Amino acid sequence: GGGALQVLPQTIGASFEDAGTSSGKPPKALGATKKKGFRRKAIRQTRVAARFFVKAAGVGLMTAVLCLAIVHWPPWVIEDEHKRVQIMSALFVIGIFTVAVEDEIGMNKSAMMLFLAGTMWTFLAVGYRPLKSEAGAHRLHEELNRGLQDVGSVILFLLPAMGVVESIDHFGGFALVTVVIRKAMDGRVERLMPIICVFTFFLSSVIDNLTSTIVALKILKHLSADDEEHRRFCGGMVVVAANAGGAWSPVGDVTTTMLWIQGKITAPMTTKWLILPSLTAGLLPLVGMWWTGNLRPASLDVRSSSDGGLGGGGGVSLPVVRRRRGADEPDWTTDEEGHGWKDKKKHHTERETELMMEGRDLALRAREDVTPLKVVVLAFGIMLILLVPILKIWTGLPPYLGMLLALGAMWLVTDALDLDAHREMDGRVDVPMDLHGTSMNSSEADDPPVEHHGPPQTGVVAALYKLDLTGLLFFTGILLSVGALDSAGVLHMYATSLVKLCRGSPFALCILLGLSSAVVDNVPLVQASIDMFKETETDDELWQLVALAAGTGGSILSIGSIAGVTLMSMDGVSFMWYLRRVGPWALISFFAGMAVYKIQRIIFG
Repeated sequence: GGGALQVLPQTIGASFEDAGTSSGKPPKALGATKKKGFRRKAIRQTRVAARFFVKAAGVGLMTAVLCLAIVHWPPWVIEDEHKRVQIMSALFVIGIFTVAVEDEIGMNKSAMMLFLAGTMWTFLAVGYRPLKSEAGAHRLHEELNRGLQDVGSVILFLLPAMGVVESIDHFGGFALVTVVIRKAMDGRVERLMPIICVFTFFLSSVIDNLTSTIVALKILKHLSADDEEHRRFCGGMVVVAANAGGAWSPVGDVTTTMLWIQGKITAPMTTKWLILPSLTAGLLPLVGMWWTGNLRPASLDVRSSSDGGLGGGGGVSLPVVRRRRGADEPDWTTDEEGHGWKDKKKHHTERETELMMEGRDLALRAREDVTPLKVVVLAFGIMLILLVPILKIWTGLPPYLGMLLALGAMWLVTDALDLDAHREMDGRVDVPMDLHGTSMNSSEADDPPVEHHGPPQTGVVAALYKLDLTGLLFFTGILLSVGALDSAGVLHMYATSLVKLCRGSPFALCILLGLSSAVVDNVPLVQASIDMFKETETDDELWQLVALAAGTGGSILSIGSIAGVTLMSMDGVSFMWYLRRVGPWALISFFAGMAVYKIQRIIFG
């Protein structure tokens, strides 16, 4: 009897183990676990099916349109201008959607946009019947020449601009800039974003928003090499600042330059009326970042360094610092051992002071790497970049030719002086740094070297090997696609409909124009506005609003401006990441800038 009672609980427990899992879960828990696992499996299979459907639908529709264009059937669809506009608009929307979800479906955005551009131009070409009509062949030839001119001018500007910036970086020219910014940060990580955004805002007004974006992103890779998320956040704010900074300068943005060249605006009046709205649109997101606590990265992980680079020399190891803030409680700060302080002011005297002292020490050690050669390279590179707008103003030389000239001059001078040999004599190799100046390992800093045949690649040639060709091809595809829409008359029709919708209100028209420039290229929209309002006087409110809206509205989406597309290609930022993290702030800053301009007009007339 007693022995049976003692054995019974063990028997029941054993039966539970037999009926359940090895962990001894009862049948109800086992059933809930199985249901949860089945639900997860169903969600996973649904996602796979959705990805396959989006791939098949997107590529299938484009392929179907391409095949119909090649066989020229049915004629009532191919040759009807209204249906052609509808089909090409639908194709463009499909292409943009696939770019937006590229991370989910696993398709490269460059491949998608190149295929889309080829399909749209093929469908447009057969509608002109170039093989049977001489007039149609002539019109197609004109449209292709115009499209290639627009695309070629951007690509031929972007390629040498990236080459000049990469060359400055190759010879260590940005070492001085990173030291100055790090000294200004004084160990406070949250200062990085305001410093780089203010720098980009004013730089883009002197050169242009594309070149200033390239320079700022390259500097960010030196200053925040280890925190990818924070670097991308800063890069998104750089796009907003660059586009806003280019809006108030006649040479800062392509649309402002168009209005200036065609006599719609003058430099003094544009600067007078647009500097404050542009400053609001470019720097307002920083106030929002400060208010939400996003100026400082969520975590700082500063690794020790033993490779003797900038911030090296004995190795620097700092604890992990994390900020956690609830809705109604002060900040918590913990080190890697789990010790915490609830009083932020008290902790400031301990950990923040330590970080600031470490930052000062790193800045002092970093000065040793700023050699006269690097300072000369930086000064020469800046001079060549500034030469581009000067040549445009004085001689009317297109910017892409000026930038090609700058790259050629950089190439010739560095080869003639054999700067790589001097660089090797210094005995130092530049290594990208993290936010505190800690050098990264070579495996983290660069991709595996590309094998090549022939003599060793040095100087500017070595810098050109680092250029991202997939990003350039994405540029090409999206610009050709927008050019096809423009040639088909889609953008002009859209601009005309905006004018009718706004019923003559310049402010409402420019609001819609700015929002539209986030999706399609703002150049044809601005050109359509110029054509429709030819009689409007120079420096009228309409032209200033067009310059402001077209410049700042393109920041709302990553594909809305060349600066945003540059961020996507150089830093690997996806469409959806930008839409979630940067888009809302860009939208708020756009409306804020337009509101400030309206208030100025009300007050000062």
